[in-house]
Amino acid sequence: MQILASITETTTTGTLPWVLAALAVGIVLWATGGWVLRSAVGAMGLGLGGLAGMVIWEQTHIGPQWVAPVVGGIVIACVALLAYKLLAGALLAITLAILGGSVAWTVLHITEDEVPPPPVASLFGLPVEVEAAPSTPITLVSLPSPLTLQTPEWTNHEKLVPFRDAWETLPPDPRLMVLAAAGIAALAGLILSTFFTTAAAVLLTAAAGSGLVLAGLPRLLDTWGMVPEWLSGATGGSTMVLVWLGATLLGLIVQGLTRPRLTKAPPAAPTSPT
Repeated sequence: MQILASITETTTTGTLPWVLAALAVGIVLWATGGWVLRSAVGAMGLGLGGLAGMVIWEQTHIGPQWVAPVVGGIVIACVALLAYKLLAGALLAITLAILGGSVAWTVLHITEDEVPPPPVASLFGLPVEVEAAPSTPITLVSLPSPLTLQTPEWTNHEKLVPFRDAWETLPPDPRLMVLAAAGIAALAGLILSTFFTTAAAVLLTAAAGSGLVLAGLPRLLDTWGMVPEWLSGATGGSTMVLVWLGATLLGLIVQGLTRPRLTKAPPAAPTSPT
């Protein structure tokens, strides 16, 4: 009964359809997206536009809840189809930067005690346990520094606070390593998109598709109150980063196995002389 009540509630609020759509699009991209690049980029544009529209509606509450996601999805999908090669390169660079930085941060967290876990729990739809940073924010506010006065207000958004607090508590050397990993991954994505279009398409859809699935599945489980205990908190976020990396590598293998084979046309029969 609790599961049925949760399904009914999320269906009426409009959350469940978007979660299911993200899972469906993610599975298709992960398994076969590299061989239908234009359609895959259009689908990613549709999903990102719908997500952006949902965020805009949550901030403004203008009109019905479904209008902003539908309009945003259509607009971004059209733009993606018009400039899909350029957009594919940008999406690959961004995706690899996030994946590379998250993996580097996770490895540093596992190997070094002073490194906090990466703040990716909310990214994967996991319950966020915000640990208060005791001294750093208070010290910064108390200092009469002009940089403190110029801090953008959007960094205080509730969904960005875990990222900001974790980044402020990250030691300088690990912070540099995370930035370097993200930068190298982004540069590799741009190079692949420029010179190896097919490989870039497979990598993009494997990484983005598995990311969509891993972002939607915990939200679906949370809707039904079935999130495992080992996924709760910061440790769950670190685990999901490693799962994302493994799922991306598995997606590359799956797409390699499902690559369409080109059949050679039979040779034309010789024509008899007349």
